[in-house]
Amino acid sequence: MNSRRFAFSFVLCLGLFFNSCGWVVETAFPITLDEFLGKQFYDAAVQGKEGMHVMRNEKLRVYVQDVASRVLKAKEIRFKQEFPYKVTILNDDSVINAVCAPGGYIFVYTGLLHFIKDEATLAGILAHEIAHAEKRHSMKQLSSSIATYFAIYLVLAYVLGPDLAQHASGMASISSNLLSLANSRGAEEEADALGFQYMRATPYYPGASANFFREIKLWRQKHSGDKEDSLPLGKYLSTHPMDDDRIADNEKRLKAAGIGEPKPESFFRERYREKIRTLLGGKEGEESVSEDGL
Repeated sequence: MNSRRFAFSFVLCLGLFFNSCGWVVETAFPITLDEFLGKQFYDAAVQGKEGMHVMRNEKLRVYVQDVASRVLKAKEIRFKQEFPYKVTILNDDSVINAVCAPGGYIFVYTGLLHFIKDEATLAGILAHEIAHAEKRHSMKQLSSSIATYFAIYLVLAYVLGPDLAQHASGMASISSNLLSLANSRGAEEEADALGFQYMRATPYYPGASANFFREIKLWRQKHSGDKEDSLPLGKYLSTHPMDDDRIADNEKRLKAAGIGEPKPESFFRERYREKIRTLLGGKEGEESVSEDGL
């Protein structure tokens, strides 16, 4: 009985330790682990698992990849050689979101491409997601699950024996659905700040991502009273904190950097609309939240 109590206490303490100490990922988990786990997620997407459907449209993929490549020229991005930073388009107009799995595997939903209005905003979103990979935010989220899995295995081996432990540990699952991982507010703020720095290496207006937040505010006002998780932006809102602070912080960064009002050409609006129209097409029943102010 005492050994079992010790076992469960050990599992709990180890899980809490890894969950609260992001520095463990930086020091104990090699970068190759990020790339390995990201590749598993990419392979699952290609195979259509977890409800993911990869769009087989290479011209569209290359267009979005080219936008990402401009962001990747930023000198602050450390893992350009270690991570592939490969863009994959997920064919789902009902989801307005983008995610970067560990190791730099970037996934962009067609719903997002329909929702945003210009190339600079797309670049800002990609910069934000690249920042998540650079700071290994997903790995820090998953580290507690990985630690708990091995802790359970070690405890079961001690209490039940290695054969039973091998069988029983199969019941312990590590969450692989990265699309549902919600970053902490601190992680989102860090990604916003780094993404802003990355954008300064591009021809785009560095504060363009704030336009996305403003569009979301207008969308939420329009759908006030509706159940958000059943609407296209529900997935994004469930994993990203949305408030005026993020817009205000963006304005502070622009002011601190001495960046004034944007020039219309720095958004590349017409080029974006033409590319999306020819490469993706219109969305049935699509409506614009606003046509100006971006």
